[in-house]
Amino acid sequence: MKEERKRRNSRREAEPVKKTEEVAESKGFFSSRIALVLIAIVAVAFIVYSLVSISGIHSQIRERSEELEKIKEEITVQEIKNDSMSKTYNLTDSERSEYMEQLARDQLDFVKEGERVFVNVAGE
Repeated sequence: MKEERKRRNSRREAEPVKKTEEVAESKGFFSSRIALVLIAIVAVAFIVYSLVSISGIHSQIRERSEELEKIKEEITVQEIKNDSMSKTYNLTDSERSEYMEQLARDQLDFVKEGERVFVNVAGE
């Protein structure tokens, strides 16, 4: 009988140890699960932040590209004007007088003395 009591007592003592080990293991399990959930949340937040940042950067790149195209067009127009001016600057005296005469006729509607100008009123 004494031996049975000892066995029962030893079983009773062993059971609380097992229960505490199970509780410790379950706490470890839950804490590791919570850690995984937190890591997943942080990872998702990082991915969302990255996507938002990338889309913002992409829109800035698009705006800058449009600005660059406008500036390239302005440069092309200015280069054409510069070429025209350099050609005008390098003209000889006779070429320069012909050029001035042509400008006066085209832009200022001047005519030579005794010259007749006919205007098409039909617009054709």
